[in-house]
Amino acid sequence: MPFSILHFADLHLDGAFTGSRLPATLARNCREQLRKTLRRIVDLAQARGAHAVTVAGDLFERARLSPDTAAFLISEFERLAPIPVFIAPGNHDAADAGSLYQRGRWPENVNIFASNRLTERPLTKEISLWSAAHRSPSERQNFLSHFHLPQPSSTHLPILLLHATLVATPSPSNNTHAPVTLEDIRQAGFPLALLGHYHTAQTARAGNTVVVYPGSPEPLGFDEPGQHGVIWLQIEPGQPPKIETVPLAELRFETVEVAVDDCNHRDQLFDKMMALPPARDFNQAFVRLRLVGSAPSSLFLDLPVLTQRLQNHFAFVQLENLTQPAADLQQLAQEPTVRGAFVREVLAARETGADGPASQQRYMDALAYGLQAFNQEDIALR
Repeated sequence: MPFSILHFADLHLDGAFTGSRLPATLARNCREQLRKTLRRIVDLAQARGAHAVTVAGDLFERARLSPDTAAFLISEFERLAPIPVFIAPGNHDAADAGSLYQRGRWPENVNIFASNRLTERPLTKEISLWSAAHRSPSERQNFLSHFHLPQPSSTHLPILLLHATLVATPSPSNNTHAPVTLEDIRQAGFPLALLGHYHTAQTARAGNTVVVYPGSPEPLGFDEPGQHGVIWLQIEPGQPPKIETVPLAELRFETVEVAVDDCNHRDQLFDKMMALPPARDFNQAFVRLRLVGSAPSSLFLDLPVLTQRLQNHFAFVQLENLTQPAADLQQLAQEPTVRGAFVREVLAARETGADGPASQQRYMDALAYGLQAFNQEDIALR
């Protein structure tokens, strides 16, 4: 009979959601959704009859964790009993002396790897779990450095559980959280690694070695589009693991580019944006609309006004002005105005100081920002 594991990571309970500039009320709602998602994970493990639940770090935000959320988390894992839970703390929920992992009163079915050296916990006679913890938010060591499994056996299946950064090659940089390569995992003797840290689900393979990132169960911002959930694994020694992604996310973040080239006034642009919710089911989504293209001179991009008119048609809408002015720069440079002087100065600097396409683009961006400011438009840095 296969051994079943529900694997997840990077839930980030009590996360701030500040990166997406959500209003405080919506950020609180998102934090509540993370708690609901943990309940759904527990329900799923029970309904499917999981033999174990593994958590590869960043279960919560250590710096923001409230006593209420800590008590909720412990009670949910207690509700899972007798299904065992195995936790490998990450950089956001590091297992230092003051952490919930060290000071909390956890139920008996919860197993926390609190050492920053790999240790073993048996799952069955044939399957064991090896893991280590981030002992601080700045853990930079490669947990597999100089590590080899003792006495490998063809009938034994060791599984690696870590919060780690999978990199292509070893790097001298110390800015990477617990870097590890596929080759490190393969040479250490692990046929299967259950990792956390990346918020997008992905699977990597090298020979008979399989590395699985479940991604975050819920997206945490606009930089995390796509499907989110947990991983269901069925494992038998001597057989490749069966891996299933189970979608769970209720939150949804979307970024859409809207070209303004054909909009001569604000109402035309508003109508264009209003066509998006029915076509893309955006009524329940957090949406970032990026205005791009060349803005006609008659178009005044008053983002607060547009946002107010749109807000009832999205769960949340954010506008960014990344347009370029559709203007005759040489003609503007002839104006006997402050705007004309600004254009002349930037064009002259571009001619004398530009070095390559990147530098040219910086001068054009500066022109765009300046002209948007003269038009009293909101500006989003590119």
